Amino acid sequence: MAVYKVTVRMLWSEQTFPKDYPMQRPKAQWSPVFGQSHNKSYTLFRVGEVAKSSVRNFAQYGKLDTMILEGEEDPRVYDQFSTPALGTGTGETENLVFVDTDHSEISMISKIIPSPDWFIGVDSLDLCVDSSWVDQIVLDLEPLDAGAASGLTFTAPRWENSPPGVVSKHKPRQQNHPAAGFYYPNKKELPPIAKVEFTKVKEYSSKEVNDLARKELLNNLHLKDKLKGLPKRKSLNNYQTTELNQEFTTKNNFDQLVELEEEPFGTPRPNLPNNKVEIVTNAPSTNIKMDEEFDSDLKNMDDVVLAVANGNRLGLGKRLPRHFRSRLHHAVNRIQPDDCLVSEWGSWTPCSVTCGFGDQFRTRSVIREKRGDGRNCPTLTDRKHCGNINSCAHIDYFEW
Repeated sequence: MAVYKVTVRMLWSEQTFPKDYPMQRPKAQWSPVFGQSHNKSYTLFRVGEVAKSSVRNFAQYGKLDTMILEGEEDPRVYDQFSTPALGTGTGETENLVFVDTDHSEISMISKIIPSPDWFIGVDSLDLCVDSSWVDQIVLDLEPLDAGAASGLTFTAPRWENSPPGVVSKHKPRQQNHPAAGFYYPNKKELPPIAKVEFTKVKEYSSKEVNDLARKELLNNLHLKDKLKGLPKRKSLNNYQTTELNQEFTTKNNFDQLVELEEEPFGTPRPNLPNNKVEIVTNAPSTNIKMDEEFDSDLKNMDDVVLAVANGNRLGLGKRLPRHFRSRLHHAVNRIQPDDCLVSEWGSWTPCSVTCGFGDQFRTRSVIREKRGDGRNCPTLTDRKHCGNINSCAHIDYFEW
């Protein structure tokens, strides 16, 4: 795993882009920068392709909620971050992002305000080159059109395109109209409207990450134990004052990550079911005595690790960041000699129907039965839906 600082420098000034530069109501400014680290199969947006609805909505209205929820639910996304909005056309904003070897690409986006649906962005920048993390890289960013709405000028009325167009680059003659906001017919290329710099802050081995995750959990448990016996309101206020003083910028209390800000969107939202992980092996145990305040089904330290990894608060006052919860899963999910051991899933069967909706099945087999106190075998069959109504032959009910 590696930690990168993302620094975005906005260069949208009246001197650089004098044509129809927004001076007031609304003046030139930028939305928050939203970014994700992800694997190679994921795309936030791509020039020449139709953007997904959450990106089109963000490009038009600057709303992040849907993109955040989509990223939380997508296993291809590893970490998410945002930086503060800028109230002027020029300035600098930054945050941190976590990457690992399976999720080494970065994508990000920020809306140009005001505009119909214009934005800047980075599409799938790979920070791992030749099996090594890049130390630093700087990119020039150009204005993009999300294809969601029509409008030539920054303050033009917003008319949504139906169907939406593809994401495209603004060029000195594209849009080729004198009223267009980026129409500079005497230039060959537009100057960069922003720059982004990715700087490696620290690199971690798998063992270091697992050790940090367990150390963070133990520190939180010790803190909770210190607060035990104090008046509830006082203990909570003290904890929030010291550990949750800044919105979206809690700090970890172990040495290796001192002064590194936690990413803002890495915890599950309230009233949504937590993601569950099927554990089929025993984990290394510790001899820490459990408080009675914990749920009765938490029998040992490993149960606490799993519960916190699933996002449960357990009286700690806050959840761990998502990147540590994912590492906790790996730390405790180790094969033990007495555990049931199963094979990898086989291939999916063909769809059970050729028209409409059906089912597909896959199976796995037991390689080694459990012994003694080992973990039971997980389910050996799996099912998913397949097909669609459009696969049926068309029937013309009005054929006379």
